[in-house]
Amino acid sequence: MSSNTTLSSAARSRLLGFNGFVWIFGVVAILLIGVTLLPGAGDEVSVPDDYGYEPWLNPDPVLADDEGDGVYSGVDGAMVALDGLDPAQPLLITELDDTYVGRISVTGPAGEILAESEYGGPAEFESYIATEGKWVIVPQADVELWIDGFRDERWRMRITTPPVEERSGTVSGVGSAVFALGSTATTARISTRGEGRVSIETVTSAGVTEAFSANEPTDRSIAWADGDPVLFVIDAWDDAGWTIAFPDDPAPAATGAPTPAPAPSATAVSP
Repeated sequence: MSSNTTLSSAARSRLLGFNGFVWIFGVVAILLIGVTLLPGAGDEVSVPDDYGYEPWLNPDPVLADDEGDGVYSGVDGAMVALDGLDPAQPLLITELDDTYVGRISVTGPAGEILAESEYGGPAEFESYIATEGKWVIVPQADVELWIDGFRDERWRMRITTPPVEERSGTVSGVGSAVFALGSTATTARISTRGEGRVSIETVTSAGVTEAFSANEPTDRSIAWADGDPVLFVIDAWDDAGWTIAFPDDPAPAATGAPTPAPAPSATAVSP
């Protein structure tokens, strides 16, 4: 036994109307999504791939946005141009808005390499210890900073020049600290005490070097590259103490010509 079901004209009209509504709604939704996404589709979040690893070679570099008050933002590989700096004053780079700033490469204007890294590129500043930011020392007044960030995200940061205390002789502390070395020493004796890790990085215009890292109390010598200035960045747990004994600078050599001895006086001979 079988039966045939025939839609009435009114039902067919309602069905066709519903299908048409769904089709129109889908088209409108697609158009709205396209209008929302297309304006951002052309936004660059990194430099061109040809210069992705060496943006300072780009003849038309991507410039970071200068927002004022030392705040800059940009894409991975963008450049921050600075002038009139004091090379004796370290720069502190602080990330803003939970964005990521990784390695910072420093060149002169037009990408000129001023201090060469161990891999042949410009000096690199990248810290692997938990500090309040990244410290950078520039070799001259006019420089360019090339910022390494995430390729799919923009970064935002602030550049400041906080005062840094100069220390020499024996320096002790508990927890983290930053100071500039006030001598020409390139070696020292460090001892640590208490619980937790103590890590030390030295910063010069040639980049950042890990000079020491230990989880347990220790007593040993450390060495670092010469520079002027040399910044010591110490990251230590709150209960970890440390002492660094820097040797004294040698006494300056005497200058000037020695005073000649007086000539012997003539002795008269009696006839």
